[in-house]
Amino acid sequence: MTIRVKLNSPTEELQTTEQLATVPGVKLKLDIRKTIDGNLIIADHPDIDIVLMPAKKKILALASKLNSGTVYGAQNRLFNFLAKHGVIELDSIQGGNIFASMEAHISQAPDIPEVKIALINIALWLESEEPSVNFVNNYEYEITKDLTDPDKADSTELGQVPQAARKGSILPSLVRGPYGLSLYNYYGY
Repeated sequence: MTIRVKLNSPTEELQTTEQLATVPGVKLKLDIRKTIDGNLIIADHPDIDIVLMPAKKKILALASKLNSGTVYGAQNRLFNFLAKHGVIELDSIQGGNIFASMEAHISQAPDIPEVKIALINIALWLESEEPSVNFVNNYEYEITKDLTDPDKADSTELGQVPQAARKGSILPSLVRGPYGLSLYNYYGY
């Protein structure tokens, strides 16, 4: 079985995914790989990788990076989107046997290709996630730029800060104070 995936935006005349699935030559633009056993791995989202298993009629969402706290939110949004559009069975959404993964079964359809409908809906979900992903990327870039190359108003040259015995809110004698009182957060002010 050969699956060709090419991506452009869906045509305006065909609004539903069922109509798109019956039309040959629907084009999608996805970062997708095919495994030896025929599974499709979609790696367009920065937080999760989506595995579409045509033989098992299953969708699996894996964590791309385990150090991210946003994995469950992305998985939840994906499966809510797919459930809302009728692609997956609601009672089959569950945690997977891989750490930080979720999976669900694709709903059976007698006259339309389920895998093609799942691919189209995953592409639509990724398209809907793009503005928030771009916002996070731009925010991280701006924070990094502000810390590594600050403006003149936000920085001082060496020697422009006047000397003082006490600066800030942490007293130097209590941070490294006697008798280990700093270990217990005991500040005697």
